[in-house]
Amino acid sequence: MSPSDAIRHPARPYTRCMFALAVAWAVGLGVTSVGLPDGFGKLDGSVVLRIGIASGLIALVAAFPGWVGELRSAAKVSPTSIMIGFSAGVLIRLAGTVALVALCSYHLPAAKKQFAGMILAWYVYLTTVDVIVLAMLLPRQDGRAVTRS
Repeated sequence: MSPSDAIRHPARPYTRCMFALAVAWAVGLGVTSVGLPDGFGKLDGSVVLRIGIASGLIALVAAFPGWVGELRSAAKVSPTSIMIGFSAGVLIRLAGTVALVALCSYHLPAAKKQFAGMILAWYVYLTTVDVIVLAMLLPRQDGRAVTRS
């Protein structure tokens, strides 16, 4: 299976999610670099770009547990592996974001509210993309839902 087939294959939700995250991250970096040429408040442009790069890397690393679980299962992804992959991803994203805030607070000469707001914006943006893509793809693993009317 080629990489493009893996992205389109409905049994690979985490692969498709990582692709969507990478695209959203690239779009966000483009908007950040074009839309904020002089920086964000007291932050200069290089700091804003570094925060964007670090936030995107955290989001992609957080998607790895689900992706690895997806690659390990040859047939259908089980609900347990989905839950474990998603939960591990949430913990990695939370720990990575807290570490990024701590790193920035000790090593950046800017106001804490400035970079904390930028990190929060990236966190919300990339987490929203992650959750929406997975919500669209994961229910398809169980087939059609049965509803009572």
